Amino acid sequence: MSEKDHLEKRLSGLFGEVRPGDALDNAVLDRVHELRGRETEPTRRALVTRRAALVGAAGCAVTAGLALGLPAILRPKGNGAESTFGMVIARAAETGETVAVEATPDGLMPQDGTYGSYLVLSLNLSASGEDLGSVTYRVTDSPVVKVDRPSVHDPVHEYPIVSLHTDEEGDVDSIEVDCAPGADNGAAYLTINNEDAYWAADETLTLLKTWLDLESSWVPSNNEYAQREGETDEQHLRRIEELDERAEQDRAALQPQVDAAHEAYLASFRARAATTESFVEWERSLYLNSFTCAEGAFEQARLEATAVFAGGDTQARRYRITLVDGYELVLSERFDALLAIDDDFSQCLEEELPWHRYPTPTEGQIAADPRLSEPIFQIEDVTGA
Repeated sequence: MSEKDHLEKRLSGLFGEVRPGDALDNAVLDRVHELRGRETEPTRRALVTRRAALVGAAGCAVTAGLALGLPAILRPKGNGAESTFGMVIARAAETGETVAVEATPDGLMPQDGTYGSYLVLSLNLSASGEDLGSVTYRVTDSPVVKVDRPSVHDPVHEYPIVSLHTDEEGDVDSIEVDCAPGADNGAAYLTINNEDAYWAADETLTLLKTWLDLESSWVPSNNEYAQREGETDEQHLRRIEELDERAEQDRAALQPQVDAAHEAYLASFRARAATTESFVEWERSLYLNSFTCAEGAFEQARLEATAVFAGGDTQARRYRITLVDGYELVLSERFDALLAIDDDFSQCLEEELPWHRYPTPTEGQIAADPRLSEPIFQIEDVTGA
């Protein structure tokens, strides 16, 4: 057995016992263990509907799309005028105006798996303009979370709260959209991972996080397991064994605190779950908190789009995405619509954990229930701001 295999086996044996039982959702521990640690509201808001979004559904619209009501900033070049472009979902945006974007596949829509502190939003990156070659998108100015004790399985020391995401690569620094006719541009997502704010926003979740943090606090840090400069393989393995032994002693000494924290959380959870009605209302509040706790990060971050035109010219635009006015009511009604699709909380109640994976509505379900397409977010062109 190689030193690497031996080390991985030792780490697996040590970390494999961190979870206190089958009832604990693995996704909770994987993410929790990594963490320690408006601008003026616009007065006008337009609405991007599904029909409008389809102008650029293939990726980039051309001059024909400009006749469908795109704003002045998207005028085609002529007589030496500068090439211009803009995002389709922000088509009505002018300085000081925002556009409410429908929660549909052609706008900005929460996806399956959006729950807790982690939002996944499908994002239509279609652009409009003449002679567009490609548009590259990136998120700038996002707040950054620093990880004091990175996980062995995911040794990240810091990450932006707001990121772009693809099915193939996960979180990415940028996404390039090919504007050639018929180009196959994959799905794009905007993700918001704001754990600190979310866990602190609810008393029961705070108790849950306290318990989970104690469960892993005895585990040596990732750096402690790394082989040191000048250390032989034999010395390294001997030190790992000593770390294992010390960790087991620390865990035993900490166990009474872990048990007490667990009982405090369970008492709070069971009070929330005393009746079906009280549990559903708690879940509603957690669903709203997922978005509310992301509001500050959204308002700081910017979506930057850089276009490359056929002649080689480039142009950049910056957008701000925020929650619409009255989003609390919109989200509460969306929650009711999602429950009409899936109101089975039996797994949550059995495991005594709050996480419920709300479904991604189908196009048919969205068409049948207007609560599912009501805009949650709005977008504003802030290029000159």
